Amino acid sequence: MPVKDRVAKVRRPSFAPEAVALFIRLESLSPRSQAFKQGSRELARMLGLTAEWWTCNHVNDRSEGPCHSPEYIAHSDWHRCREVRNALLEAVGRQTLT
Repeated sequence: MPVKDRVAKVRRPSFAPEAVALFIRLESLSPRSQAFKQGSRELARMLGLTAEWWTCNHVNDRSEGPCHSPEYIAHSDWHRCREVRNALLEAVGRQTLT
């Protein structure tokens, strides 16, 4: 039986509107504030990034690169959070255009 070979489409991640709204709110808060810390943890829960949050990584981190060397799990956690951050920024940009 012939099979139609095709390359799967790359899907954009989708986020709940509440997660995007919380991300936007956290972007305007000081990372030292209690509201930021609580919101950051809640956002990590919404995004399935609680393990990354416990290694002190979050999607509102604007640093240029990870502060841990590659042998630490926090290094790869930073990269995972950065991927999600970029996707959230893209979602915010799409939301602004509509």
